[in-house]
Amino acid sequence: MELGDIPGRAVRKYRQDGPRELVRSGGDLVVEDVLFYRLAYRRLLHDRIDVLSREALPSRFDPIVTEPHDGSMRIKAAAGSRRQRTPERYDPGDRFVCEIPNATLLGPAGPGVTANGTVVADTVATPPLETRRTGVTIAQSMRTNGIRQTIGTLSGGVNSGQRFELATLAIPPWTNYYHWTMECLVRVRLLESYADATGEYPTLLIPADPPGWVEESLSIVGYDGDIRRWDGGIAAVETLVVPTFPDPTPTECAWLRDRMRRSMSTDTGPERIYVGRGDATVRRVANRDELQRVLDRYDIDTCLPSHLSVREQVDLFSRAELVVGPHGAGLTNVVFGDDLTLVELFGDKRMATFDRLAAALDHEYVPIDGKQIGVDVRIDTDELDRTIAEILGEEPS
Repeated sequence: MELGDIPGRAVRKYRQDGPRELVRSGGDLVVEDVLFYRLAYRRLLHDRIDVLSREALPSRFDPIVTEPHDGSMRIKAAAGSRRQRTPERYDPGDRFVCEIPNATLLGPAGPGVTANGTVVADTVATPPLETRRTGVTIAQSMRTNGIRQTIGTLSGGVNSGQRFELATLAIPPWTNYYHWTMECLVRVRLLESYADATGEYPTLLIPADPPGWVEESLSIVGYDGDIRRWDGGIAAVETLVVPTFPDPTPTECAWLRDRMRRSMSTDTGPERIYVGRGDATVRRVANRDELQRVLDRYDIDTCLPSHLSVREQVDLFSRAELVVGPHGAGLTNVVFGDDLTLVELFGDKRMATFDRLAAALDHEYVPIDGKQIGVDVRIDTDELDRTIAEILGEEPS
C-alpha cells in the first residue's frame, strides 16, 4: 500500500465499517508496517537472516516430485509507471515438491524455517518477491507471536506447543481473493503429485477464520487430505511439505481453470462483464456515470464479485468474451475463461498481475491508463469506447 493512499482509504473504511473497525485496522497497519517491518525487520534483521532461495532449495533437500517448466514470466509488480510499458521478466524454473524435516512455521502466514533457522523462500513467495514477502511475513509473526519468539525461531530454536507430523502451508499474507486463489489454491496441483509419489497427503493449513470463498473454492477443487484451520502461532512440523510457490505458470493457470470448471454448466453466453469496485476503498472509477454510458452502449453488465459465490463467479467468467475493470482482485476470475479479452483500467501506476494471467491463458489483454484522482481513477471514456468497439468489431459512438 502506498502511504499516500492511507487518508482516502481511511475515510472510506470509516464510512463502510465504522470507527471501531477503522481504529483496529489502522492500528494494525501502523504496528505491523512501521514498527515491525520498517524498523525491526528492515533495519535490524534483514542482513542477519539466511534465506534458502528457490534455485538452491532442490540441491539442499532432494525433491520428491519434479516437473520441467520452460519459458519466462512477467514479474507480478513490475509493470511500473507509464514510462515503463513492458514488465520485467524472470525464469521461474522447474516445479518441484520438497520435504523439510524438523521445520518450524511462523504464523500467521509463514515463512517455513529449517531446523537451523534458515527461511524457506518458496513457502511465502516467488523469486522476484521473496525479499519483500519474507519481511512482511516475519513482521506479521513479530506482531502475532512477539519479537523474542520470532527471533528465537530464526536463530534455530523452537519454542512451540503446536506440532504437526506432515503439513503444508496454504495461508497468504493478505487474505484477499487473488492471493488465495492464485498463490494458495493452485498448490493443490503439486500436492496431488506428491501424494501420488508418497501415498500421503499433507495436512493443508489454512487461515484460522477464512472468508467463505476459501472453503468454497477448496470444496470445488477437491483436496483429499486433511484441511485444518491454523491459529497462526508458531508450530513445529516433523515434515514440512514445500511445493514450488505458484508463479503462476500457464500449466498452473490451465489446471486451475479446468479443475474449477469441471462441474459447471456453460450452456449460455457469451458474457460481457464490467467488474465493479463499488464496495472497495480504492481504485473506483471517479467518472462512473460517463463510464456507464459506454457499458450500456455495448451491453456490458456490471458485477460485484464479492456479491457472488465462487461457483457463480466461475460459471459467469467461464462464459465471458469481454471483461473490463479497474485493477483489483475481482479480475482474478479471468483465469476461468477461454479466449476472452481483458481491458484493465489503471491510474498512474500499472501492475502486471492480470497481464500475466491473460498471457498464461492466451487471452487478449488491453491496458488503458487513466488519471489518478486521489485513491480513484478517471478514465477517458472516448478511448474506452474506441477500444471496445475495435475489440468487438463495431463502430464507436
